[in-house]
Amino acid sequence: MKYGFRWLVPLLAFMEGCSLPPVNLATPKPMQVDIKMRVDVYQYAANNNASEGKKNSKEKTTSAEETLRSNRRADIQAFKNAQYVGEGHEGLLRIRKEQPGDLGDRIRKTVEAENADRSTEMTATSQKEKIPLSEVQNRQGEANRIRAFKGEWIEKPQPNGTFIWAQKEVQ
Repeated sequence: MKYGFRWLVPLLAFMEGCSLPPVNLATPKPMQVDIKMRVDVYQYAANNNASEGKKNSKEKTTSAEETLRSNRRADIQAFKNAQYVGEGHEGLLRIRKEQPGDLGDRIRKTVEAENADRSTEMTATSQKEKIPLSEVQNRQGEANRIRAFKGEWIEKPQPNGTFIWAQKEVQ
């Protein structure tokens, strides 16, 4: 340390007069970006059976209803992924997070339509098997809990007979 920092002053003075070489940020060719994209196309069929006559109307109605329900499943899954809805213990969907505006209306209409279809199916099963509707609802609720994906909201049964909302974990 005989010289201390005396060498620093001339070095700084020398560097102040120097400039760095220019850096060119332009590219000779335009940049290319590869993007993988998923596009979902939904077909919402209208029920036009009245104009087609009574012949085969039951088959076409069933097909249109199946198409509508199939399209609704994709919406329901999107709502579950966003944690807006969850599977209730009696086999019906429940809205967990109310949303404002058009999205909220769409969620409500979708859940109402799905629950109407589920209720119709459960009532038919109850009558066909001659068992109480509550038993069918409990079975359907259990089946929905089992089918739910990790992270989806479900109503879990508790030892005291009540249910609590919880996110499904890996089994």
